[in-house]
Amino acid sequence: MISVFMYPVLSDTLSQIKFEQTNDFLLTISTLLVTVCFANFGFTYEKSRLKTFVERMLSHSATGIFMLLTALLLESIVILIKNVYPFFHSLVFGFAILLYIGIILYDLWDILRAK
Repeated sequence: MISVFMYPVLSDTLSQIKFEQTNDFLLTISTLLVTVCFANFGFTYEKSRLKTFVERMLSHSATGIFMLLTALLLESIVILIKNVYPFFHSLVFGFAILLYIGIILYDLWDILRAK
């Protein structure tokens, strides 16, 4: 939900990027996205002690931050692609949605496995 509300802000900010800077920005965003995905997949509920309130909240907070960052970074890529390569927007948007759904399903599977 946060990423939906951030769309106008990201769209306005990313519209100011010059065409010549697009490749550098996409590379930076992609590197950040890979880092966040690595952290998300490296974290597992299975190794957390979910019985204590503090560790459960830390686990959920870490996952929430990873999910938010993933959504915002994917949204940034989709917006930038829409601005620079409008004919690829639908394809990239579809890939981003599928990737995010896959990450959510992985997280749900991980928490069910830990119980």
